[in-house]
Amino acid sequence: MFQYFISMSTFFLFFVAVERIGQAELAMANIVRSVYIVLFIPVNSLATTANSLVSNTIGAGHKEEVLPLISKIAKFCFVIVGVFSIVVALFPRLILSIYINDPVLIDGSVQALYVISVAILISAFGNIYFNEVSGTGNTRTALVLELITLAFYCLYIYIVAIRLKLPLAVCFTTEIVYMFILMALSVWYLKKGNWQKKRI
Repeated sequence: MFQYFISMSTFFLFFVAVERIGQAELAMANIVRSVYIVLFIPVNSLATTANSLVSNTIGAGHKEEVLPLISKIAKFCFVIVGVFSIVVALFPRLILSIYINDPVLIDGSVQALYVISVAILISAFGNIYFNEVSGTGNTRTALVLELITLAFYCLYIYIVAIRLKLPLAVCFTTEIVYMFILMALSVWYLKKGNWQKKRI
């Protein structure tokens, strides 16, 4: 629960940082974030499924099947969100018009929408592999990995949004940074960690 609270609190930090750039950017950020959350639904669903399947597989004594299983789920997730990302990339203004009818805000949000289309593809692997860490029963390790990732995330937000006040699309690359680091740390742990000694 604490891990989830810390993770969600960074969204607040993101919007505080974007607000310093301008009110229009804040409005566009809210629109793009709404689209991102919708795109994230299949990722989150499959990540939760992966978490349960990993625990069941380890509990059944088939630890050697864990990594191949997660690889299949991650690839399946990548295909699903890949289709959505292509649709978003091909019809960004149509997608944005569902949320708002202001042409200025729509035009200003298009580049950021392209960025989250890439971020969601990385999350197909990052979020699922991270949930595998939790599924192994090592919740403390998952918390540590999350905290390390969020430290980089917050530092990146501070640099691009508060210090440099870069465009909104650049600010949304924080999602790419977050998911990439989370994926890298999770894969490293699963290959090097002692999760196979854990009993569930």
